[in-house]
Amino acid sequence: MVAVIGAGIGSLGGLLVSFLLNDWTPALVIGAVAGAVIPLIVLGSPGK
Repeated sequence: MVAVIGAGIGSLGGLLVSFLLNDWTPALVIGAVAGAVIPLIVLGSPGK
């Protein structure tokens, strides 16, 4: 669940960056991946 919410927030951040830089696809994908992975790295795997 944390990864899904993080991916959503990351894609919104990527949307902001892509809007500012006028480059759409890479910023959205990178933002979504970073938003999904970073919380799992910081908080650890679920269930611990």
